[in-house]
Amino acid sequence: MEQALRLMLALALGAGLGLLYDLIRPLRRRAGKAAPLLDVLFAVLSAAAAFFFACAAPDARLGIWELAAALLGFLGWESCAERLRRRLLWLKSWDHTKKDRSQAKFLQNNTSKN
Repeated sequence: MEQALRLMLALALGAGLGLLYDLIRPLRRRAGKAAPLLDVLFAVLSAAAAFFFACAAPDARLGIWELAAALLGFLGWESCAERLRRRLLWLKSWDHTKKDRSQAKFLQNNTSKN
């Protein structure tokens, strides 16, 4: 039971790191030449999170399964977040297209009367 809990916590750790990566992504895009420094910061924070996660274990070690679960949590977050971003962008583009069409119809109706 304790191992299952550790695996679930490792999945949550990976998902949390994925969220952190998504939060610093806009900063990385705007940072230009400083983007590698943000990558190093993310790597240091990830290593620190893994270290503290290992220290919380009864035997104070991090097994391969926990690392694999954290990786799966990270990749799962990225996969789900990518789908969500696509849906939001699709809805935004659909809404924008709908507004453009209504504006075009409005302009067409008003210019044809003159």
